[in-house]
Amino acid sequence: MSLVKFLNLFILLLIFIALYNLFFGIDSKRNFAAVQNENQELLMQNQVIAEENNQLESEIQSKQKNDAHAEKFAREELNLIYEDEDFLRFRERKPNEPQG
Repeated sequence: MSLVKFLNLFILLLIFIALYNLFFGIDSKRNFAAVQNENQELLMQNQVIAEENNQLESEIQSKQKNDAHAEKFAREELNLIYEDEDFLRFRERKPNEPQG
């Protein structure tokens, strides 16, 4: 009889430990729900970033196909000019800098 009681107590203890872990442990339902909520927020943020990325890609592609944009970039950023043009560069002066 004592073996049967011992086994019953052991099984009861195992059930108690399993239920405790289910409701209060690391893998509890509350933690699972929190992880699911965090996952949903991250998915929404990822979707917003993906939409911004797609918009930027389409802007880049449209600017690459536009000759006027390429010319503007070459003139302003790379300081390129046509053969018959003259390039003038003005020195910037600070307001406190003496004239000289």
